[in-house]
Amino acid sequence: MKKTKICCFDISSDIIDYLSENFDVYDGSLGKKVEIKYSCNHIQYLLANYDIPDNLHEYDVIIDDMHKDDIIKYKEEEHKRKYIAGKEAYYFQVFRPQNIFDPIPLGCKFLGLEETKNAQRNIIKILFQDRVYRIDYKSVNRFYSCDEEYYQYSNYEHIHCFCSTPLYGTETFICDNNLSRLIFERYKDEVCYYQTFFHPTKSIDGKNIPNDNFIPLLQNNHGDIVSYAYISSDAIEFMLPQTKNKLTLLKILFNEVLFKSFSDYFPSIKANSWIEKEDYFLPGYKDLLFLKEQNKKEFERKNKELDIEIKKNDKKFNFLHKILTETGDSLVHALIEYFKWLGFEKIIDKDTTVRNGLYEEDIQIDLGEDGILIIEAKGVNGTSTDAECSQIHKIKFRRCKERKSFDVKALYIVNNERNIEPLKRTIPPFNENQRKDAVNDERGLLYTWQLFNLYYNIENGFITKEEARKRILDFGLINLEPQLLELGKPYQYFQNHTVACIDLNNNEIAKNDYLAYSIDGKWQKVEILELEQNHKQQDKVSNGKVGIKVKERLPECVLYHMKSLHNN
Repeated sequence: MKKTKICCFDISSDIIDYLSENFDVYDGSLGKKVEIKYSCNHIQYLLANYDIPDNLHEYDVIIDDMHKDDIIKYKEEEHKRKYIAGKEAYYFQVFRPQNIFDPIPLGCKFLGLEETKNAQRNIIKILFQDRVYRIDYKSVNRFYSCDEEYYQYSNYEHIHCFCSTPLYGTETFICDNNLSRLIFERYKDEVCYYQTFFHPTKSIDGKNIPNDNFIPLLQNNHGDIVSYAYISSDAIEFMLPQTKNKLTLLKILFNEVLFKSFSDYFPSIKANSWIEKEDYFLPGYKDLLFLKEQNKKEFERKNKELDIEIKKNDKKFNFLHKILTETGDSLVHALIEYFKWLGFEKIIDKDTTVRNGLYEEDIQIDLGEDGILIIEAKGVNGTSTDAECSQIHKIKFRRCKERKSFDVKALYIVNNERNIEPLKRTIPPFNENQRKDAVNDERGLLYTWQLFNLYYNIENGFITKEEARKRILDFGLINLEPQLLELGKPYQYFQNHTVACIDLNNNEIAKNDYLAYSIDGKWQKVEILELEQNHKQQDKVSNGKVGIKVKERLPECVLYHMKSLHNN
């Protein structure tokens, strides 16, 4: 039986060995870069060093690792023509200061020309991508110096070029199609890319639509295509990302795609494919396939339901992200939604334009008998200036005169450094003078990262909405942290940090109470399961060294005590 012929270019030995077990494999190269050695003059003459089989048109598959970093030393004997007939001896000419001769695009061009000789069917091409680049060449005849030609070729000459922007990255995502999932859901090793690609279009009824012969396989975090398959009447091409474990990826591609969808290219593999026909199923196999298909449909149905719930959840709570990302009206509207959730009832969205040359506050909240709360909100790329912090005080003074009362409370809220991840922002984003001035002026300072964390601290029972509303009416830098009893930092841990040893000092704790701790502004709690003192189990302890057992692993940080409702 005829063996499938596979031509490999610059492929590692483990892949060559694996393929050679079942196929006729040629271990070739599209060229290696040469470190140029000049003689006395400033010109050097070189020959291309690609290794392509003469009968390439007979091959079924080409595998090319396009990322070629090898550089070899110049050897004079390798760049002299052994046989010269007539008066033609063409060389590639380079000049100082060029110190690298790159023949790879030449090899790609020659490969592309050789492929066209196979008129019967397309060669399957599997490529591990690299960035696109072009090289200018000058070819001269050493017999006639005036006999010269100029060329420009790229390293994508041997395939359809859909190159967009050269870009390096390691974060990729599977595209929403069966072929992408078939190949990459099973491939768990890290990949990287050097080049992005555009999705080609085709014209139908005068409209350009995406070409369905082009199938994106992987995208980066910006949605750029970094891996694809192009399967048409004139090409079968798989552009794969770079990865250290290329052999595993090739095995998946061959077993899951090529052997099944292009079986006529692999007659030796096709010989045993009859066992997959229903007539030859093993006992119980058909029933198991049916159950598998039913499970798949049920899984897809539940996933669709969850996608709908995720979208609803995003819409419901999107104001929490907006207070950390937005500015202007978008920030104001998100804060209004937040304050409604917090329990403030009479909230007015004030016009942010200038009236009679005077600025209005962004938000006004009617506190009933306690007066009003006026709020100025800003989203800034840095931290607030003194003028931005104090602007609300001028508006407060004006509101007091209008109301003929000093029942106006003022609050400045900033979404500081809004283009930076919140955990990397300046905390707090107000300097000492700004905080002192706020106390003296009887106005509050708040930043949106506090409000974001407050949401979770309220939901987890560390502080009530009522208490939070009262705190927001304070002066200076608003404190929204839970009021808990500090126990201190454990001096020793056991059992994978589920037992913490603390020295208590008149701080009574009991079983079923909670240990609490803060990580990046969010508070977490874990129930106390056991208390041990002097090797005896205790229900309550207030002094001395005590071992506290909890269910979950504790971090190495200061711990706090939180009463259980059962022990009140």
